[in-house]
Amino acid sequence: MSLLCNPEKFKYELIYLRYNMFSKKSSMSDPIFGVAKLLAVAITIFIGIYVWLAFSNTMPTLINQAGFTPAQNSSIYEAMNNIQIGLMSFDYMFPFLVIGLLIVSLIFAFKTGASVIYAVLSIIMWAFALIISAIFTNIFGQFELSFPTLATSLPIITYLMNNMKWIVLVWLFLITVIMFSRNRAEEQQMASSDQVFG
Repeated sequence: MSLLCNPEKFKYELIYLRYNMFSKKSSMSDPIFGVAKLLAVAITIFIGIYVWLAFSNTMPTLINQAGFTPAQNSSIYEAMNNIQIGLMSFDYMFPFLVIGLLIVSLIFAFKTGASVIYAVLSIIMWAFALIISAIFTNIFGQFELSFPTLATSLPIITYLMNNMKWIVLVWLFLITVIMFSRNRAEEQQMASSDQVFG
C-alpha cells in the first residue's frame, strides 16, 4: 500500500525490478536450486492434499450432525468434490513447473556465456548437481513411503521426482551446451546490446 501512496518510491522500485530482471544470468547451479524448489513444491502439494483428504473424510459426519437440508448437503458435497478435483489437478500442473524452470534457466543461459577454460569447473559442478539430485530423490522417496496411497493418486509428481536425476542431467547438458557455445561475435553483440538496453 505504501508504494501506491508514494509514486517516487514506486518509480524506484520499478527501476530496481527492471534492472534485476534483465541482469539475471544463468549458472550451473540452477539445476541444484531448481530441484530444491521442485522438492519443496512436491512436498507442499503432498501435505496440502493429505490435510484436505483428512478434512474431507471427517466432514460428512459433521454435515450430518449439523442438520442441513438435503439441498444444502448436496451443495456442500459438490463444493468439496470440486475442491478435491482442483487439488488433484496439481499433479497435471507439475510438469509445466518443471518445464518452466528449465526454459527460464535456458533463456538466462543465453545471456551468460562462459569460456571453455571453465569446462573443468563445470564437470565438477555436474558431479555435485547429480549427487544433490540423487539425495533429493532419496528424500522424496522416503517422504513418499509415508504417503503411499497419495503417491499412487499423484503419479506424475511421483514419477518426475523419482527420476529427477535424469531431468537434472538433461538440464545440465542443455545449460552447458548453451553457455559454452557462444563465439566471440556473439559476445560482442551481447555486450553492445547490454550497453544499449542497460
